[in-house]
Amino acid sequence: MLALATAVAAWLRLAHLGTWSMWIDEAHTWRDARMPWAMLDPDRKLYALTFTLLRQLLDGGWIAGDEFSLRLPFAIVGIVTIPLLALCGRRLIGAWPAILAAWFWAVNPWHVYWSQNARGYVLMLAFATVAANRAFAWIDSHRARDFFAMILAIAVGSAWHPTGALQVAGVAAFVLLRRGRSVARVVVLAVGVAVGTPLLVRRLPFQGFVAAKDDPSLLHFAQTAAFYYGPLILILAAAGLVLGRERFGRDRSLLLACLWLVPLFVLSVIAASVVKVTARYSLCTLPLVSWLAASTCARVGVAVLGGATVGAVARVLGALMLPALVLVESAVQTFAYHGDRRGDRARWKEAVEFVRERAGQRPIRVVAVTHPIAVYYLRPEHWSSGPENPYPDIVVWPLLDWMLRDGVDEQKRKVCEPGAASQFRWHAAQAERDGAAFFVMVTLPELAEMDTLDENGGKGAVLRLLSTEYDLVLHLPCWVGPKDESVYVFAPRRE
Repeated sequence: MLALATAVAAWLRLAHLGTWSMWIDEAHTWRDARMPWAMLDPDRKLYALTFTLLRQLLDGGWIAGDEFSLRLPFAIVGIVTIPLLALCGRRLIGAWPAILAAWFWAVNPWHVYWSQNARGYVLMLAFATVAANRAFAWIDSHRARDFFAMILAIAVGSAWHPTGALQVAGVAAFVLLRRGRSVARVVVLAVGVAVGTPLLVRRLPFQGFVAAKDDPSLLHFAQTAAFYYGPLILILAAAGLVLGRERFGRDRSLLLACLWLVPLFVLSVIAASVVKVTARYSLCTLPLVSWLAASTCARVGVAVLGGATVGAVARVLGALMLPALVLVESAVQTFAYHGDRRGDRARWKEAVEFVRERAGQRPIRVVAVTHPIAVYYLRPEHWSSGPENPYPDIVVWPLLDWMLRDGVDEQKRKVCEPGAASQFRWHAAQAERDGAAFFVMVTLPELAEMDTLDENGGKGAVLRLLSTEYDLVLHLPCWVGPKDESVYVFAPRRE
């Protein structure tokens, strides 16, 4: 059964692997893998394993630069995590429930998504699974080697993506609450986290991220949690936590609760008070959710099989009902992901193909709110070509608030008067001088993050300008959960 789950997982993770468009975070990974080290953002050097891996694979000729090749290493890791989850969960929930948890992952659309992403999340998830396994071994054996193995796994996972460090909060809460679980102690810990987390976040690196998403929303976090996890599996996991003390024991139950709920609480505090975050940053808790949900299904199934009021066939069907509901719900979403949802990616590849077709033989000038994606598709050798410009007829500019505000280019050289209107007039004039087709490519959430100041100190100058002086020549709708990732392509209005 585990081999079959792994085979199904492989099929779902390799299917359409090169079909979906790059999205902004994947384009960042590609850029960082090609960009000279000295030019990298210092924050990105703090979790450099992902693009360092791709850099070595690209430089060594092991992979090409197309979407399939860039995602393939992560898809392979995603496939490997299916048996890994079963093996790591055996000591906690038993062999067959652990295999059921692996089946949950095999068809889980969120797991499929991250397995098809050129990002470090799936590697972080693999190490988070190992860290959870070593945590349970540590509380059972009290061996120092298990404790240090847990810490090492968390550290390596966090180097793939820093959200893996949320497990530290769960372990710390377990250590504090293990000595005494009074309501007062829990309340003091919760208050401490609620007060201390915002202060800590504002002193950590990644302040550029904090500034870009400075519209906290607990509702958005809750909506994305429901979208990514699915309500049914969350309910089953919660039931497993409530009912599992007898099954797991006192310390194991507490550790399960801390590793799952404390990271969620920390992220909820951040979402409510500091910065807009999505539930994808809680991915390190997915092993706990899956083990608990599988444990609930197994426990209910055993109880149903042991009943004597109905026939054997009815008892078997009843025992299979809960896991079947979870698997069917996930499978429906996963097939939608592979179908109409187009991999939950904004349709940038189609937008660029439209721009090329509309430009014809003319040069192209593009201003894009997601600059790395436009560069990936329009200037694929941009970062690896050395001082020569391999694409003299294709100009791609980022749409950044400070460039508009100061009237400068990426090197902060003055090119026009300050303000969005002045810079867009300058771009149009440059395009006319070169005989180029000029386009502006945006997605609304990313545009809102940078469209913060106009000449009068207000917001939305770029969107107003595009609405009044440009024509919408292409709209490619796309919703990823509660987020509108539709691509809008504008061209100057011709009178």
